[in-house]
Amino acid sequence: MNFPWLVLGVLGTAAIAGGAARVTRQYAAAAIAGSAAILLLHSTFYFHYTSDDAYISYRYARNLSEGFGLVWNPGQHVEGYSNLLWVEIIAGLHYLGADIVLSGRWLGFALAIVAAGGTYGLTRHLAGGPAGRVAGLVAALLLASSGTWALWASAGLEPPLFATLILAAVALHLRERDHPLTPASGIVWGLAAMARPDAAVLVAVSGAFKLGDSALRARAADGGVRGIAREIATLLLWVAAFAIVFAPYFAWRYTTYGWLYPNTYYAKVGVGLDQYDRGLRYLAAFLEQSGGWLLLATPLAIALTSIRRGPALYVFALLAAWMAYVAYVGGDSLLRFRFFAPLMPLFYALAVASAAALVAAIDAGRAPTRRLAQATFVLVAAGAIAFTLQPSSADSSLIVGERRAVSDRVEIGRWLRGSVPERTTVAAVPVGAIAYESRLTVIDMLGINDEHIAHRDVALGDFPAGHEKYDSEYVLDRQPDIIILSDGLSAWPWTSADYATLNGAFIPAIVDMLNSQRLAREYERRAVEIREGAWLNLYVRRGAVAVLEKTQAAPK
Repeated sequence: MNFPWLVLGVLGTAAIAGGAARVTRQYAAAAIAGSAAILLLHSTFYFHYTSDDAYISYRYARNLSEGFGLVWNPGQHVEGYSNLLWVEIIAGLHYLGADIVLSGRWLGFALAIVAAGGTYGLTRHLAGGPAGRVAGLVAALLLASSGTWALWASAGLEPPLFATLILAAVALHLRERDHPLTPASGIVWGLAAMARPDAAVLVAVSGAFKLGDSALRARAADGGVRGIAREIATLLLWVAAFAIVFAPYFAWRYTTYGWLYPNTYYAKVGVGLDQYDRGLRYLAAFLEQSGGWLLLATPLAIALTSIRRGPALYVFALLAAWMAYVAYVGGDSLLRFRFFAPLMPLFYALAVASAAALVAAIDAGRAPTRRLAQATFVLVAAGAIAFTLQPSSADSSLIVGERRAVSDRVEIGRWLRGSVPERTTVAAVPVGAIAYESRLTVIDMLGINDEHIAHRDVALGDFPAGHEKYDSEYVLDRQPDIIILSDGLSAWPWTSADYATLNGAFIPAIVDMLNSQRLAREYERRAVEIREGAWLNLYVRRGAVAVLEKTQAAPK
């Protein structure tokens, strides 16, 4: 589906959803159904794409469901995932007989639709009044129109789960402003921290707002001892609710793996201006491509309209803190702003609620002014949807190429599983689909699933996040039987000249390995045609006779 047809399809869907909501008054149902339809329209681009990194989580999930524990290689304890709750859910579904890849795809899609309902509810709460229903519908449809949201809804990783938990925790937090002795948000924030440990950033913001609300209530009660004691008890109850979930999880993590943060953090994050610069560029690109200008309405709405200021400030603070955190860690290298996908429901809820509050303020005037304001809101909403859709079209060729590359890696993994001995060891870049499908012992040359490489002191920021650390000598010391440096299949067996082109790659681990004299001395360049016109290029250890027999010498 090309861009004009996508825009027409989505705008038509939005118009139908709006008309149905106006007639039936079922705005929430229209928001959910319209969002699901728009996500399906996006499916031509994104639905059959599974991120290579998702296969990393899938490997841990399968090992857990099959009794090996949460390990990358059996017997090797390294926390190469940062989404425990997602891994456990996928493992549970696999234990019950479900296919792991399909489970990740469809569960993510279902949660993305649930999050659309949550976005509607949050937007309506922020905007208030009759305008809140229309704003909620627009926010949910705008969210579904986002290529970032549509891609990560079904790409196999945790963003839809994390987003749904964030929405639930935020909704409960806002409810607890009026019912402080029911701290259920603490429990949900604990689950969110299990879905992603960096939820701690959002928990800290929520805790600060809890403290502020308690201080205001104590002041309103004239600062009496009983009032202060009650507010202290309220805060402690919320902290206890969070700790009931988070403390056992963290204690298990620390005793199992021995580090404060997941191994992925150490592999990707350091300290330095280059890293921060990369993070700021990542943030700027997200705001540019996702309609960040929409948030400009928020300060005006808070200052000039009847938007619910406390909740709006809280959501704004969550977004600001998350953006600062993402900039600090240097962003991410995966497609379409994966780090921002879980916060996009909050992003669009706040932006649309702010715009609706401004329109409602004008709407209080004379009838011609009201009609002009309403028409302007509709036009801006349609323009925002079209603008938000644009990256989907721009990314279409990139997504096709990435989908093909992951498909190649799936084929490579399956060939390895069916062709080489079970005790074969493979070192590779990248490792997700290859490791999942092959089920062999795999050395992650980028360190995401290798503690030694992840903890190396390497300057970060010049290359994509997660692709900067390496240690070729360490990898060669482990004597893998196979080393795979290409990220897919080729139309011919590679020559040394083809490998030389990788010296310009953006992955230092590949460049360093190719320049190693030990590689040339201890390994042979080999190739194998795993299907007609599709060649796997690899290095094979000279002593790995069984693998050498399955491959042929690569041309010089």
